[in-house]
Amino acid sequence: MFVTIRLEPRRPLFGHVDHDHVVLSEAGEIVKRDLLESAGRFKGFITLRAWTIMPDHVHLRFTWPSGNTDAEKMIGSFIGRFKQYSKHHISWHRDGIWEEGYHSLICAAERLNRTVDAYILNNPRKRSLLHSDPSLMRVVEPFPLLEDGGHDLWRAVGNTDLLKRDRIVSLRISRKVSLDALPQIVETCRRDVVENGYPVASTFFSPGERMVFKALAEEKDLPIIRLLPTFTELAYRPHGLEPSLFAEKRLLILSRMVDPAAPTMPGELVRLNFIAANIARAREGGRTVYVTIPGKDRTQIVYEEHPMSP
Repeated sequence: MFVTIRLEPRRPLFGHVDHDHVVLSEAGEIVKRDLLESAGRFKGFITLRAWTIMPDHVHLRFTWPSGNTDAEKMIGSFIGRFKQYSKHHISWHRDGIWEEGYHSLICAAERLNRTVDAYILNNPRKRSLLHSDPSLMRVVEPFPLLEDGGHDLWRAVGNTDLLKRDRIVSLRISRKVSLDALPQIVETCRRDVVENGYPVASTFFSPGERMVFKALAEEKDLPIIRLLPTFTELAYRPHGLEPSLFAEKRLLILSRMVDPAAPTMPGELVRLNFIAANIARAREGGRTVYVTIPGKDRTQIVYEEHPMSP
């Protein structure tokens, strides 16, 4: 379960964010102590897997043994004890520091657990980005994407200067490429980018493309341009590895401005791949890289000088 417990009213009682971590105040240190003590009291019933104390709220992810028919009761007792004791121990502040209840999400899949843990880990850095350097997270709209050649309006968030690079390479990896072949392909792409340092433009949707995104993100100084079908937030909320990439100014996200109620256009990802290829083609020395299967049991990396047809 992923739980968020907030202060009422919201105020930075527990400390302040310094880049990618929270400097706890005296009250924050007390809350940290009471949280860990409460988790210890419920050892065997609840296991605290990830947590962070933010200036005005607390994030937790915890698990409990399967088959526990009293899990709901145990969770309520654990959170209730933590809130009661921490409120008592910082009673020199005015009463009612916690809002009533808590916000929770059941994480039934391991992938969701990993996503939640990344969210908790990156929460301080995201807070720092949103407040100390909001320009990094500001959505620019409408954004002129001249390479498209169409009449769409676009949104952009991140380092738009990446589009000014002399060379950009677009990447597309077919979903038909076998999983066994992907590690070698990803390493080839990573090594090529490390040696040349150019931005890679892609939707990063296929399994191979997602693996390349992760490999590039974990390197230093490698710029990434990601094209998404749409995102509608006026202030983009980063997730996963994105907070670090935004902070390092090496990520740009582009998306079409569409009616959020409108259905996704058929073939939208193919069209975005075509646009990524056009972005690369507009630069001297730009190219597209298409990893496909030309024949049975054979994987081929195709370097193209002209954009892929939609």
